[in-house]
Order: sequence, then C-alpha cells, then structure tokens
Amino acid sequence: MTVKYSIEVKNVSKIYGRGNTEIRAVDDVSLQVKSGEIVLIMGPSGSGKTTLLSMAGLLLRPTSGDIWVNGVQATNLTERQLPQLRLNSIGFVFQAYNLLASLTARENIEIVSNLAGIHASQARQRSEELLTLLGLETRMDHLPSDLSGGQKQRVAIARALANDPPLILADEPTGNLDSKTGYEVMELLCCGLGRDQGRSIVIVTHDHRLRNIADRVLWLEDGKLSDKVVPETIA
Repeated sequence: MTVKYSIEVKNVSKIYGRGNTEIRAVDDVSLQVKSGEIVLIMGPSGSGKTTLLSMAGLLLRPTSGDIWVNGVQATNLTERQLPQLRLNSIGFVFQAYNLLASLTARENIEIVSNLAGIHASQARQRSEELLTLLGLETRMDHLPSDLSGGQKQRVAIARALANDPPLILADEPTGNLDSKTGYEVMELLCCGLGRDQGRSIVIVTHDHRLRNIADRVLWLEDGKLSDKVVPETIA
C-alpha cells in the first residue's frame, strides 16, 4: 500500500510549565508532507522550530495532538515501540553532525543498520554504496576527526539514509558549513537522494538559499505555523 503522506502532524501542541509559567513552544500546528516533497520550516530563533521537528521525529511527545509517520499513528505507540518506527521510517541530519567520534565513517552508518536488525554484511554493503554515492569512497575508514565539515555532513546524510527511510528530518543542516559547501550538500540530499527517490525531507533552517530547492516554505513564529511570505532576513 502506498502512503500518500510521509508525515502528518495534526493539531499538535507542546506546552511547558503551568499557569503563569506556561509556555506554548508549539501551538496547535498541523502539517502534511507528501511523499517526495521538500519542505522548509523557517522562523526567528526561539519560535519552536526544533521542538516541532523533535516531535515530528518522535523524540519528544506532544502535549496534545496526533502524529502519523508513514501511515502509523505514532502518538498511540508506547516508549518501547517508538524506537523501531524511528529506525525504519525516519532519518535525522543535525547541525553538529552527531557522529560517534570513535567510529569510522563506514561504522557510523553500519551501526544504524545493525540497530534495525540488518545483517552485518548487508549493512557494510549499504554503507559503502552510500558513501560512494556521496563522493566519500576514499574516506570510508577515516574517523570524524579526520574529515572536513562538509565530509562529516555527507557521512551524517549517509547515516540518515542507512535504512532507506521515507522521511528525512534536518535541523539547521548547513549551520556549520560555508555557503558553497552547505548548498551543494543539501542540493545533493534534496534532489538526488530525496525528491528523485520519492523521499520526503523536512528542513528547519535559517538558510535562505535552501528556498531554491524546496517545494514549500513555511513560517513558524510564536509556536504557530503559516505559509506567509518569509522575510529576507531572520533574527
């Protein structure tokens, strides 16, 4: 069965504190992302972007509302059930790369497949294919400390793709890269490895250049999501 939406967020809110100290980090947000669609979420610092992405990635439970990932109602799952859905359905790309320092580029990818129960030989083959595709065939056995920022982000992308998930979530993925490298890496992810393969990608970013490769740009401010015109500069 083909799932129309990789992710559906329905009337989701995240509230911290109570009474006079209550903060609505995300306020009644709804979002649907079709298979193969690239969506940018922009907004000022502190607007709730990372909180929304964390809930979409099933890393943080909403105070209210429902989240469906690849056709599965995730908000009904137990804490024991969530990790498997994340492993099979969601890939994460972070600003700080979050690579394991003691593992090589290849091992950083293989470990994700191993956690999903993929046989070691298959995991190794998949990691090598992805690293080659991303132009890192000569850096497979290097530790993160021996890689440039752009190379680390490519490894992070390969790791996100390890289990062939239908959905990629990226949190400020170009924040630690120079302008040219950042755009090139994200263009490769969004076009060559995302849209062309029917994979959905949701990117939280301040980087206006990425609007050129997105299908939609949404604006999040004070926890509320809209499709209003995004300003040229963001605080």
